[in-house]
Amino acid sequence: MLIQNIFLLLFPISTVFSSNGVNYFKSECSFFPGRSNIKYCRLFEGAKYYWRHNSIAWNPEQTKNMSLVELRKHCDDYFVCMENTGCYMDFVNYQELDKCIDDVFHLGPMYYCEKTLKEVIEKTPDQVSECVKDYLKNKNPDKVDCVSIQTKSKCFLEDVGKHCGSDFLSLYKQHINIRLYNRACDGRLRYKDRVRGDDNSMQRGIITKEDVERDFGSNSTQISA
Repeated sequence: MLIQNIFLLLFPISTVFSSNGVNYFKSECSFFPGRSNIKYCRLFEGAKYYWRHNSIAWNPEQTKNMSLVELRKHCDDYFVCMENTGCYMDFVNYQELDKCIDDVFHLGPMYYCEKTLKEVIEKTPDQVSECVKDYLKNKNPDKVDCVSIQTKSKCFLEDVGKHCGSDFLSLYKQHINIRLYNRACDGRLRYKDRVRGDDNSMQRGIITKEDVERDFGSNSTQISA
């Protein structure tokens, strides 16, 4: 799987990040250094990206004592590299960053929390909310629009705090806060480019900064590169 993923990095970037007639390149993207640097990012930073994902999938226990900054470091490095090419629309870079961070969070720390929740459901099902049971039972692919992220996260909050511990609850809140930031859901981040293909383009302003701070706290969203 790792070799296959690295092989995919070598394909022209336009075949990876364009679909349904949407070109995700900025019009001012130059061949050099812009597009030529993309190959560097995808080969070197991208290789670290996929290696880290696979490493955590193979051994999620390594993430038990990691801060969110440590967990997402390779995602931030890849984001900075791609951002510095000057070639991609804002929403592409930030939504790829969100996907990377969310993937490793679920492969690592959230894996243990979900395992605990499933054990509680098996022994004392009345101790876990119905919406959490539904999410864990149905295993439907997560939607990545702002409202879906907020709704699912609020559903899990109480049971995460009750069964996965206060330390993990704090980490979970940080993670959701950053997700809503990177998806530009609450006004803290505004994409410079808005084109068809942005998953959340119709949902700006539905969630406010105050909503996020009330439910998930206030924490730094700074890239750790």
